[in-house]
Amino acid sequence: MKLPKMMTASFEESLALQDDDIVKYMIKDVERPGIREKPILVKILAVVMIVILFGIAVFVTTAVKVGYSGSPIPKPKINFLSIELFLILFIMYNFIWCFTLFKRSTSTKFFFSYINTTNILRWMILEINLTLLTMFLIPMTVFGVISFIFVIVVVGFIIVEGKVRALNKQLFDAEIASDKVDIFIKKIIKIIMKYGWLAVIGVVLWKFIFPNTTGVRTDIVGFIGVISLWLILDIGIIVMEMYLFLPYLLYGYYKYKYPEEYRKWENKSQLAWYGEKYFNKHIKGTELEEKTYDGN
Repeated sequence: MKLPKMMTASFEESLALQDDDIVKYMIKDVERPGIREKPILVKILAVVMIVILFGIAVFVTTAVKVGYSGSPIPKPKINFLSIELFLILFIMYNFIWCFTLFKRSTSTKFFFSYINTTNILRWMILEINLTLLTMFLIPMTVFGVISFIFVIVVVGFIIVEGKVRALNKQLFDAEIASDKVDIFIKKIIKIIMKYGWLAVIGVVLWKFIFPNTTGVRTDIVGFIGVISLWLILDIGIIVMEMYLFLPYLLYGYYKYKYPEEYRKWENKSQLAWYGEKYFNKHIKGTELEEKTYDGN
């Protein structure tokens, strides 16, 4: 299977990813020893998330079977998030998690943990979408759902294509015209990261000063509002995947693909880079072991 161009860079070309703002942030502020060496919190959060995801599946299944009194929308007829689907997703997630356990060394441990963390977030987003689809299929009609998906696909293609072009330009120093969508989204992300806390404070103050505005509208305006928020959520997730997840995932991929090159680039011993367990199992006694290795 032919790999995408952005996954075919040489070691020297892959170093260009270290200039990406998100990769810089992950290396400097997130890849800290305290986080890498104490994964118990991440595991606890993963368990809590899975329990929540199971609860969502139970909620949707109950809504389809018996409905909920007082609900402004009709009782759903098709369940797009069954308990069986939850179990399939649960097995898939655990399979990937177990697979990464056999691939990780000290240098890539955080990268593989990051994969599993983003996977559980994708799982949640999928369940949210299937929940909304189950609940709103009847009022939206099949034509409305198809139109909704069409908009997501078109906008998503524009965002993905723009970011992939930008990454290829960064990796291969290609003569590619700057993508206006990529530039615009980067500016928006920087503004959100810089001033997003002001918006949060503003919402909290508004709810505190005007508590009566917290009610949910059940008329056509409320319906359009929910669908609009759903659309914004999905587009926001695509942006997050491309601009907050993809650059670091690509960086980790190359770090895994060129372990010795990156090790020498960071000037670390094989034991420090791979960890004692991985080193003894996969490196020691093989042609990969450095003759100058000092294991004492």
